[in-house]
Amino acid sequence: MRIANKLKSGLFFALLPMLLYSCVTVSTIPLEVMRPANYSVPPDILSVVVVDFSYPYRGDSTHVLLISGTTTVVDTIWVDDFGMRVVESMAVELDNRAFFDSVFLHPVSLNRPPAGRPDLPLSPNQVKGILEEYNAQAVIALESVTYRSRFQGANTGQFYYASLDANSRVLWKMYNAEGQTMDAYLQQDSIFWDNSDALNANNFSSIPGLRYAMEALADFMGKYYPDRIAPYWESQRRSYYSTGHHLFSRANDLLRANNWEHAARVWYFVFDEGNDKQKAMAAFNIALSFEVAGDFVEAAAWAEVSKNLFEEMSTFRVSSLDKVRSVMYTEELNERIREIQKLEEQVGAGL
Repeated sequence: MRIANKLKSGLFFALLPMLLYSCVTVSTIPLEVMRPANYSVPPDILSVVVVDFSYPYRGDSTHVLLISGTTTVVDTIWVDDFGMRVVESMAVELDNRAFFDSVFLHPVSLNRPPAGRPDLPLSPNQVKGILEEYNAQAVIALESVTYRSRFQGANTGQFYYASLDANSRVLWKMYNAEGQTMDAYLQQDSIFWDNSDALNANNFSSIPGLRYAMEALADFMGKYYPDRIAPYWESQRRSYYSTGHHLFSRANDLLRANNWEHAARVWYFVFDEGNDKQKAMAAFNIALSFEVAGDFVEAAAWAEVSKNLFEEMSTFRVSSLDKVRSVMYTEELNERIREIQKLEEQVGAGL
Protein backbone atom coordinates (compact mmCIF):
# COMPACT_ATOMS: atom_id res chain seq x y z
CA MET A 1 0.00 0.00 0.00
CA ARG A 2 2.82 2.39 0.86
CA ILE A 3 4.45 1.65 -2.51
CA ALA A 4 1.19 2.44 -4.28
CA ASN A 5 0.83 5.70 -2.34
CA LYS A 6 4.41 6.66 -3.25
CA LEU A 7 3.71 5.95 -6.92
CA LYS A 8 0.57 8.07 -6.79
CA SER A 9 2.46 10.85 -5.02
CA GLY A 10 5.30 10.71 -7.56
CA LEU A 11 2.85 10.75 -10.46
CA PHE A 12 1.08 13.77 -8.97
CA PHE A 13 4.28 15.77 -8.69
CA ALA A 14 5.37 14.70 -12.18
CA LEU A 15 2.08 15.90 -13.63
CA LEU A 16 1.82 19.05 -11.50
CA PRO A 17 3.73 21.31 -13.94
CA MET A 18 1.56 20.05 -16.80
CA LEU A 19 -1.59 20.77 -14.79
CA LEU A 20 -0.37 24.26 -13.96
CA TYR A 21 0.66 25.06 -17.55
CA SER A 22 -2.62 23.76 -18.97
CA CYS A 23 -4.45 26.62 -17.27
CA VAL A 24 -2.70 29.16 -19.52
CA THR A 25 -3.39 29.76 -23.21
CA VAL A 26 -1.19 31.85 -25.48
CA SER A 27 -2.92 33.33 -28.52
CA THR A 28 -1.41 35.29 -31.40
CA ILE A 29 -2.34 38.30 -33.51
CA PRO A 30 -0.89 39.53 -36.83
CA LEU A 31 1.18 42.71 -36.70
CA GLU A 32 2.74 44.78 -39.49
CA VAL A 33 6.19 46.02 -38.48
CA MET A 34 7.99 48.78 -40.38
CA ARG A 35 11.67 48.03 -40.91
CA PRO A 36 14.23 50.63 -41.97
CA ALA A 37 16.18 50.35 -45.20
CA ASN A 38 19.85 49.39 -44.96
CA TYR A 39 20.88 52.51 -46.87
CA SER A 40 19.41 55.90 -45.96
CA VAL A 41 18.74 57.90 -49.12
CA PRO A 42 19.37 61.65 -48.58
CA PRO A 43 16.06 63.44 -47.94
CA ASP A 44 16.55 65.90 -50.82
CA ILE A 45 16.25 63.06 -53.35
CA LEU A 46 12.55 63.01 -54.23
CA SER A 47 12.60 61.38 -57.66
CA VAL A 48 14.77 58.65 -59.17
CA VAL A 49 15.33 57.15 -62.61
CA VAL A 50 15.92 53.39 -62.93
CA VAL A 51 18.06 52.30 -65.88
CA ASP A 52 19.45 49.05 -67.23
CA PHE A 53 23.16 49.51 -67.90
CA SER A 54 24.06 45.82 -67.81
CA TYR A 55 25.71 44.02 -70.72
CA PRO A 56 24.03 40.78 -71.96
CA TYR A 57 25.50 37.92 -69.95
CA ARG A 58 27.62 35.14 -71.40
CA GLY A 59 29.36 32.46 -69.34
CA ASP A 60 30.62 28.89 -69.30
CA SER A 61 28.45 26.13 -67.84
CA THR A 62 25.50 28.46 -67.42
CA HIS A 63 22.87 25.70 -67.43
CA VAL A 64 23.86 22.31 -66.02
CA LEU A 65 21.61 19.26 -66.38
CA LEU A 66 22.23 16.21 -64.17
CA ILE A 67 19.95 13.39 -65.28
CA SER A 68 20.42 9.88 -63.90
CA GLY A 69 24.13 10.44 -63.31
CA THR A 70 24.82 12.06 -66.68
CA THR A 71 25.90 15.70 -66.80
CA THR A 72 25.04 17.92 -69.75
CA VAL A 73 25.94 21.60 -70.17
CA VAL A 74 23.57 23.87 -72.10
CA ASP A 75 25.07 27.20 -73.18
CA THR A 76 22.69 28.04 -76.01
CA ILE A 77 19.86 29.53 -73.94
CA TRP A 78 20.41 33.21 -73.15
CA VAL A 79 18.00 35.85 -71.89
CA ASP A 80 19.49 39.01 -73.34
CA ASP A 81 16.77 41.19 -71.84
CA PHE A 82 17.45 39.77 -68.34
CA GLY A 83 18.70 43.15 -67.06
CA MET A 84 15.70 45.01 -68.49
CA ARG A 85 13.35 42.55 -66.84
CA VAL A 86 15.12 43.08 -63.50
CA VAL A 87 14.83 46.88 -63.61
CA GLU A 88 11.21 46.76 -64.77
CA SER A 89 10.31 44.59 -61.78
CA MET A 90 12.34 46.78 -59.41
CA ALA A 91 10.80 50.04 -60.66
CA VAL A 92 7.26 48.69 -60.18
CA GLU A 93 8.03 47.48 -56.65
CA LEU A 94 9.77 50.73 -55.68
CA ASP A 95 6.94 52.84 -57.08
CA ASN A 96 4.35 50.78 -55.17
CA ARG A 97 6.06 51.66 -51.90
CA ALA A 98 5.46 55.40 -52.50
CA PHE A 99 8.76 56.24 -50.81
CA PHE A 100 9.85 58.59 -53.61
CA ASP A 101 7.58 61.17 -55.19
CA SER A 102 8.34 59.69 -58.62
CA VAL A 103 10.04 56.56 -59.92
CA PHE A 104 10.87 56.73 -63.64
CA LEU A 105 11.94 53.76 -65.75
CA HIS A 106 14.16 54.43 -68.74
CA PRO A 107 12.54 52.27 -71.45
CA VAL A 108 15.65 50.93 -73.22
CA SER A 109 18.90 49.29 -72.12
CA LEU A 110 21.90 51.62 -72.44
CA ASN A 111 24.87 49.24 -72.57
CA ARG A 112 24.33 46.95 -75.54
CA PRO A 113 26.58 45.53 -78.27
CA PRO A 114 28.32 46.47 -80.43
CA ALA A 115 29.34 49.64 -78.58
CA GLY A 116 28.73 48.37 -75.04
CA ARG A 117 31.13 46.46 -72.79
CA PRO A 118 30.70 44.20 -69.74
CA ASP A 119 31.03 45.80 -66.27
CA LEU A 120 30.99 49.34 -67.63
CA PRO A 121 29.86 52.05 -65.13
CA LEU A 122 27.71 55.03 -66.01
CA SER A 123 29.76 58.15 -66.69
CA PRO A 124 29.01 61.48 -64.93
CA ASN A 125 27.89 62.94 -68.26
CA GLN A 126 25.45 60.07 -68.82
CA VAL A 127 24.04 60.51 -65.30
CA LYS A 128 23.63 64.24 -65.85
CA GLY A 129 21.84 63.71 -69.16
CA ILE A 130 19.44 61.14 -67.69
CA LEU A 131 18.57 63.35 -64.72
CA GLU A 132 17.98 66.37 -66.94
CA GLU A 133 15.68 64.33 -69.19
CA TYR A 134 13.50 63.20 -66.28
CA ASN A 135 13.98 66.15 -63.90
CA ALA A 136 15.05 63.73 -61.14
CA GLN A 137 17.72 63.82 -58.43
CA ALA A 138 19.29 60.33 -58.61
CA VAL A 139 19.87 57.44 -60.99
CA ILE A 140 19.60 53.81 -59.91
CA ALA A 141 21.52 51.70 -62.42
CA LEU A 142 21.76 47.96 -62.87
CA GLU A 143 25.35 47.55 -64.11
CA SER A 144 26.10 43.84 -64.12
CA VAL A 145 24.13 40.58 -64.28
CA THR A 146 24.99 36.89 -64.15
CA TYR A 147 22.67 33.92 -63.93
CA ARG A 148 22.98 30.14 -63.70
CA SER A 149 20.72 27.11 -63.36
CA ARG A 150 21.09 23.52 -62.24
CA PHE A 151 18.52 20.87 -63.18
CA GLN A 152 18.56 17.43 -61.54
CA GLY A 153 16.39 14.49 -62.50
CA ALA A 154 16.49 10.96 -61.11
CA ASN A 155 14.59 7.71 -61.16
CA THR A 156 14.48 6.47 -57.54
CA GLY A 157 12.90 3.15 -58.51
CA GLN A 158 9.61 4.27 -57.00
CA PHE A 159 9.10 7.68 -58.61
CA TYR A 160 10.75 10.31 -60.79
CA TYR A 161 12.19 13.32 -58.97
CA ALA A 162 13.26 16.58 -60.59
CA SER A 163 14.49 19.93 -59.27
CA LEU A 164 15.66 23.20 -60.75
CA ASP A 165 17.77 25.74 -58.88
CA ALA A 166 18.20 29.16 -60.55
CA ASN A 167 20.49 31.81 -59.08
CA SER A 168 21.65 35.26 -60.06
CA ARG A 169 24.07 37.98 -59.02
CA VAL A 170 23.44 41.59 -59.99
CA LEU A 171 25.22 44.87 -59.23
CA TRP A 172 23.20 47.98 -58.36
CA LYS A 173 24.56 51.51 -58.11
CA MET A 174 22.90 54.78 -57.13
CA TYR A 175 24.33 58.03 -58.53
CA ASN A 176 23.72 61.61 -57.42
CA ALA A 177 23.46 64.67 -59.68
CA GLU A 178 27.28 65.01 -59.81
CA GLY A 179 27.62 61.44 -61.08
CA GLN A 180 29.13 60.25 -57.79
CA THR A 181 28.31 56.78 -56.50
CA MET A 182 26.09 57.09 -53.44
CA ASP A 183 25.53 53.39 -52.93
CA ALA A 184 26.76 50.15 -54.51
CA TYR A 185 25.18 46.80 -53.71
CA LEU A 186 25.89 43.30 -55.00
CA GLN A 187 22.66 41.31 -54.73
CA GLN A 188 22.68 37.51 -54.79
CA ASP A 189 19.47 35.45 -54.69
CA SER A 190 18.02 32.20 -55.97
CA ILE A 191 14.71 30.45 -56.56
CA PHE A 192 13.97 26.72 -56.52
CA TRP A 193 11.40 24.36 -58.04
CA ASP A 194 10.97 20.64 -57.46
CA ASN A 195 8.49 17.92 -58.41
CA SER A 196 7.98 14.16 -58.11
CA ASP A 197 5.77 11.87 -60.17
CA ALA A 198 4.87 8.21 -60.37
CA LEU A 199 7.10 6.18 -62.70
CA ASN A 200 4.40 5.84 -65.34
CA ALA A 201 3.54 9.56 -65.26
CA ASN A 202 6.87 11.08 -66.36
CA ASN A 203 5.31 14.53 -65.96
CA PHE A 204 7.43 17.40 -64.66
CA SER A 205 4.91 20.11 -65.48
CA SER A 206 5.73 22.10 -62.32
CA ILE A 207 9.38 22.45 -63.44
CA PRO A 208 9.61 25.41 -65.84
CA GLY A 209 11.70 25.48 -68.99
CA LEU A 210 15.11 27.11 -68.69
CA ARG A 211 14.18 30.30 -70.51
CA TYR A 212 11.00 30.77 -68.47
CA ALA A 213 12.95 30.03 -65.27
CA MET A 214 15.48 32.76 -66.09
CA GLU A 215 12.69 35.23 -66.85
CA ALA A 216 11.01 34.39 -63.52
CA LEU A 217 14.39 34.78 -61.80
CA ALA A 218 14.85 38.26 -63.28
CA ASP A 219 11.43 39.34 -61.99
CA PHE A 220 12.27 37.87 -58.58
CA MET A 221 15.62 39.71 -58.37
CA GLY A 222 14.01 43.08 -59.01
CA LYS A 223 11.51 42.80 -56.16
CA TYR A 224 14.10 42.71 -53.37
CA TYR A 225 16.53 45.56 -54.08
CA PRO A 226 13.95 48.16 -52.87
CA ASP A 227 14.34 46.72 -49.35
CA ARG A 228 17.84 48.19 -49.33
CA ILE A 229 16.83 51.78 -50.11
CA ALA A 230 13.22 52.09 -48.91
CA PRO A 231 11.61 51.17 -45.56
CA TYR A 232 9.31 48.19 -45.82
CA TRP A 233 6.54 46.48 -43.89
CA GLU A 234 7.21 43.04 -42.44
CA SER A 235 4.36 40.72 -41.45
CA GLN A 236 4.88 39.21 -38.01
CA ARG A 237 2.78 37.53 -35.32
CA ARG A 238 2.70 38.56 -31.67
CA SER A 239 1.78 36.37 -28.72
CA TYR A 240 -0.39 37.37 -25.77
CA TYR A 241 -1.89 35.57 -22.79
CA SER A 242 -5.60 34.99 -23.37
CA THR A 243 -6.21 32.85 -20.27
CA GLY A 244 -4.58 32.54 -16.84
CA HIS A 245 -6.90 34.97 -15.04
CA HIS A 246 -10.68 35.15 -15.17
CA LEU A 247 -10.56 38.79 -16.35
CA PHE A 248 -8.49 37.88 -19.42
CA SER A 249 -11.71 36.76 -21.12
CA ARG A 250 -13.00 40.32 -20.81
CA ALA A 251 -9.79 41.64 -22.36
CA ASN A 252 -10.20 39.12 -25.19
CA ASP A 253 -13.65 40.52 -25.96
CA LEU A 254 -12.18 44.03 -26.09
CA LEU A 255 -9.41 42.86 -28.45
CA ARG A 256 -11.99 41.41 -30.80
CA ALA A 257 -13.47 44.92 -30.93
CA ASN A 258 -9.92 46.30 -31.51
CA ASN A 259 -10.20 48.26 -28.25
CA TRP A 260 -6.62 47.99 -27.04
CA GLU A 261 -6.88 50.88 -24.58
CA HIS A 262 -9.64 49.26 -22.52
CA ALA A 263 -8.05 45.81 -22.80
CA ALA A 264 -4.89 47.32 -21.31
CA ARG A 265 -6.92 48.66 -18.40
CA VAL A 266 -8.04 45.09 -17.65
CA TRP A 267 -4.44 43.89 -17.75
CA TYR A 268 -3.37 46.76 -15.47
CA PHE A 269 -5.95 45.60 -12.91
CA VAL A 270 -4.67 42.01 -13.13
CA PHE A 271 -1.11 43.28 -12.71
CA ASP A 272 -2.09 45.16 -9.54
CA GLU A 273 -4.25 42.41 -7.99
CA GLY A 274 -2.93 39.08 -9.34
CA ASN A 275 -0.24 36.69 -8.14
CA ASP A 276 3.31 36.81 -9.53
CA LYS A 277 2.52 34.59 -12.50
CA GLN A 278 -0.57 36.61 -13.40
CA LYS A 279 1.45 39.81 -13.03
CA ALA A 280 4.06 38.47 -15.45
CA MET A 281 1.41 37.54 -18.03
CA ALA A 282 -0.42 40.86 -17.61
CA ALA A 283 2.84 42.81 -18.00
CA PHE A 284 3.58 40.88 -21.18
CA ASN A 285 0.16 41.83 -22.58
CA ILE A 286 0.55 45.47 -21.52
CA ALA A 287 3.85 45.57 -23.42
CA LEU A 288 2.03 44.40 -26.52
CA SER A 289 -0.62 47.12 -26.12
CA PHE A 290 2.11 49.78 -26.07
CA GLU A 291 3.80 48.28 -29.13
CA VAL A 292 0.49 48.36 -31.03
CA ALA A 293 0.17 52.02 -30.00
CA GLY A 294 3.68 52.74 -31.33
CA ASP A 295 5.30 53.46 -27.94
CA PHE A 296 8.22 51.05 -28.14
CA VAL A 297 10.10 52.47 -25.14
CA GLU A 298 7.17 51.90 -22.76
CA ALA A 299 6.52 48.53 -24.40
CA ALA A 300 10.12 47.44 -23.78
CA ALA A 301 9.90 48.59 -20.14
CA TRP A 302 6.82 46.43 -19.52
CA ALA A 303 8.37 43.49 -21.39
CA GLU A 304 11.38 43.79 -19.07
CA VAL A 305 9.05 43.65 -16.05
CA SER A 306 7.41 40.52 -17.46
CA LYS A 307 10.77 38.91 -18.20
CA ASN A 308 12.09 39.55 -14.69
CA LEU A 309 8.96 38.16 -13.06
CA PHE A 310 9.07 35.01 -15.18
CA GLU A 311 12.78 34.51 -14.48
CA GLU A 312 12.18 34.65 -10.72
CA MET A 313 9.65 31.80 -10.82
CA SER A 314 10.50 28.11 -10.68
CA THR A 315 9.75 25.65 -13.47
CA PHE A 316 6.94 24.26 -11.34
CA ARG A 317 5.10 27.57 -11.80
CA VAL A 318 5.95 28.56 -15.36
CA SER A 319 7.31 26.73 -18.37
CA SER A 320 10.70 27.42 -19.92
CA LEU A 321 8.78 28.49 -23.03
CA ASP A 322 7.22 31.39 -21.10
CA LYS A 323 10.66 32.52 -20.01
CA VAL A 324 12.13 32.25 -23.50
CA ARG A 325 9.12 34.03 -25.01
CA SER A 326 9.51 36.99 -22.66
CA VAL A 327 13.25 37.24 -23.37
CA MET A 328 12.75 37.14 -27.14
CA TYR A 329 9.97 39.72 -27.03
CA THR A 330 12.10 42.07 -24.94
CA GLU A 331 14.92 41.75 -27.47
CA GLU A 332 12.54 42.41 -30.38
CA LEU A 333 11.22 45.59 -28.73
CA ASN A 334 14.73 46.84 -27.96
CA GLU A 335 15.59 46.26 -31.62
CA ARG A 336 12.59 48.37 -32.64
CA ILE A 337 13.83 51.15 -30.35
CA ARG A 338 17.24 51.04 -32.03
CA GLU A 339 15.55 51.27 -35.43
CA ILE A 340 13.44 54.34 -34.56
CA GLN A 341 16.13 56.92 -35.29
CA LYS A 342 16.96 55.37 -38.65
CA LEU A 343 13.28 55.17 -39.60
CA GLU A 344 12.75 58.81 -38.63
CA GLU A 345 15.65 59.79 -40.88
CA GLN A 346 14.09 57.85 -43.76
CA VAL A 347 10.37 58.59 -43.43
CA GLY A 348 10.27 61.67 -41.18
CA ALA A 349 9.57 62.38 -37.52
CA GLY A 350 5.86 61.76 -38.07
CA LEU A 351 6.48 58.02 -37.84
